[in-house]
Amino acid sequence: MANFDADTLRELRDVRELRIRTERHPKTAVVIWIVVAGDEVFVRSWLGARGRWYRDLEAGGPAILEFAGRRIEVQASSASDDTSIARASA
Repeated sequence: MANFDADTLRELRDVRELRIRTERHPKTAVVIWIVVAGDEVFVRSWLGARGRWYRDLEAGGPAILEFAGRRIEVQASSASDDTSIARASA
């Protein structure tokens, strides 16, 4: 899980459009949804596991979040426990 500082978390809470680029597909930026819960950031996919970027993250590859002129390298981990799923669904 990536650790974000307070300023970045605040920006992520307010961002309207965020894009992700995965290591496997660095030339394609995809608009995604995020949920910030406390100091955790969750990404959501309306296609679920059918989404290419989602499968790339699930396979363990790094990615880059792009928003407000910023690029942040991230490494995602699956949130499959009930508590995390509830926080990401809020």
